[in-house]
Amino acid sequence: MGGKKMDAKKGLLIALDGGEGSGKSTLLKMVKDFYGDEIVISREPGGSPYAEEIRNLILNSPNAEQADALTMFALFWAARADHLKNTIIPALNIGKIVVSDRFDSSTYAYQIEAQGARDLESFFWKMRDRYLRKYKPDIYIYLDVKPEVGLARKNMQQDEKKNHFDKRKLDFHYRLREGFKEFFAQKNHGIKSVIIDAEKSKEEVFEDFKKIISSLK
Repeated sequence: MGGKKMDAKKGLLIALDGGEGSGKSTLLKMVKDFYGDEIVISREPGGSPYAEEIRNLILNSPNAEQADALTMFALFWAARADHLKNTIIPALNIGKIVVSDRFDSSTYAYQIEAQGARDLESFFWKMRDRYLRKYKPDIYIYLDVKPEVGLARKNMQQDEKKNHFDKRKLDFHYRLREGFKEFFAQKNHGIKSVIIDAEKSKEEVFEDFKKIISSLK
């Protein structure tokens, strides 16, 4: 890509988020094919060996549905700490663009809003400052899709394993969507975000993504 040279001390961290069935996986495949090694693609929970072990515990444990928002909150931050240390920060320090499939915006939307743990909200912002420090995302890109559309897409993906979040009732996913929008409205915390209409074709969504990347350089 053209544009001004990136600061070698720190690259760009982009958080890509969205509700279930918003098309993040499809978009990231297109990003990988187009940009190659120029962009480091990672994910949350996970993104580093130890964080991937925590991911498995969060999403695939037969006991995960019994875990409350406080338990999930702690596990997500633990995974994020390892992800930052072992994947994100090393890439940023050599000037790479890192795109993380989900980040702290998901923790806010899922645990605080969708799972109803409003008492964790002030703690969330303290944890964010403590854990992320100067490595907060430069921008959040949110793929917006109506919950019923996203869930219908998930149901059509026969080869994709569904986790316990996918199986929640429709009202959970509406709360989730509102949680994301509430997070992105927190300008006093330096949140910069762009919302893409993810009900458009995958090609149109990818074009919107490329325009955002170009504007950051």
